[in-house]
Amino acid sequence: MNILLAPNSMKGSVSAFEFADIAEQAFKDCSPLFSVKKVPVADGGDYTGEVLRRALNASKKEVLVPDPLGREVKAYYGISGKTAIIEMADASGIKLLSSDELDPMKASTYGTGRLVVDAINSGCSEILLGIGGSATVDGGSGMLEAMGFSLLDKNGLSLKGNGGNLLKISSNKKPEELPEVSFKIICDVDNPLTGKNGAAEVFGPQKGASQEVVSLLDKGLSYWAGLLEAECGKSLAAIKGTGAAGGIAIALMTFFDAAITPGARFVLSVLNFEEYVRWADLVVTGEGKIDFQTLNDKAPKVVADIAGEFKKPVIAIGGSVKKEASEAFNGIFSIINEPMTLNEAIEDSKELIYNWFFELARFLQSLQIKN
Repeated sequence: MNILLAPNSMKGSVSAFEFADIAEQAFKDCSPLFSVKKVPVADGGDYTGEVLRRALNASKKEVLVPDPLGREVKAYYGISGKTAIIEMADASGIKLLSSDELDPMKASTYGTGRLVVDAINSGCSEILLGIGGSATVDGGSGMLEAMGFSLLDKNGLSLKGNGGNLLKISSNKKPEELPEVSFKIICDVDNPLTGKNGAAEVFGPQKGASQEVVSLLDKGLSYWAGLLEAECGKSLAAIKGTGAAGGIAIALMTFFDAAITPGARFVLSVLNFEEYVRWADLVVTGEGKIDFQTLNDKAPKVVADIAGEFKKPVIAIGGSVKKEASEAFNGIFSIINEPMTLNEAIEDSKELIYNWFFELARFLQSLQIKN
């Protein structure tokens, strides 16, 4: 029986690669009757850059850059020909900060900008930018600062690009020459920039923003978008996806005509996923939580869509599963086998994944033996 493992990462616990390796081992330990292929997937969220780097067989370059609060950290990006694959979270990610350090008023995308500059200086003319997992709500102002733009207040004094300074920016002076580079922004949400579904309201609290700070950030993003829209002559704030990663896309759309790309479909296309589905008898996907958000073209949903095109059964597993997501799959299952807290589930996630897949393998083996 041909089993295709196509998991997304489980946020806070295992990467898609770890998920797939554990599941494969469970099948191997159960029976030699199974032929297993692993295709870890992503949708613009965690580990998107790594999935693309491996798919494109990209070399890896390490760079020292500032983290969201300006401290030096090691980050890396991939290079495949003239294309750079950058994971925003490696330089500007929430994973780089402790919970008591989260501060979207101070956090900056400057480090991501430094990665972009390094890639351009290395000869890259195309940037694939995965924007999941950021700690920032600065509208990409920090990134522009790193790329040579001058953010000036009403007195002509320079400002640092961060969420707290957005309302203070009077003008944004671009460098004499902009690099000839294109950006493809790989995104897993469709939120607009501002308002009740925007970057500050929806994602600000998880980045450390109080309700008062959320309001300030939303006003700052609206003001900053107005400056950029006057610069490029386009309406940006209502475009789907501009609310992701603290609004970083609007800066790139203004000066580099960047495009926001729905992450899952782009990544699965790069992975040549259809060919794996043709081979499979059963497709198994999953992520930390399978719920209504999964149906918004998250990676497991797109995996299921493609499997459906080839009439292949697909099941999804998660730590938490909700009935509203069941319509997309032939079955949805939780790896949780007894009452436990979220922290316990995260801590035991590898064992839980293994045990669930071993039991699946036992069941499938019994069907094969009977046939």
